[in-house]
Amino acid sequence: MTVRSGPDGVWVVDCAGEFDLDTTEKLSAACDRDDVAGTRLLVVDVAGVAFAESSFLNVLLRLRNSRSLVLAGPLPSQLERPLVKTGTLALFTVRDSWPPAA
Repeated sequence: MTVRSGPDGVWVVDCAGEFDLDTTEKLSAACDRDDVAGTRLLVVDVAGVAFAESSFLNVLLRLRNSRSLVLAGPLPSQLERPLVKTGTLALFTVRDSWPPAA
């Protein structure tokens, strides 16, 4: 996972690999850093997520409720399935890539 600043006050968190309770806590801590927490828009790039348990989904929901959030993808099936099953997919703005194509 990497965190980088983008143009116009946007922060991007690139997620890759498996996200269980331990790795999800690292994502939460990275997004709660002072410089990232006050961002106008947070983009979480989930294209490289190979596995995501419920703790990952909980962090995404918390982030969505605390700031503007975009999930950049394409959305992997390992994440799309739980979002659909829980009825939470519609709560997120999902883009196939970031930055969006002009």
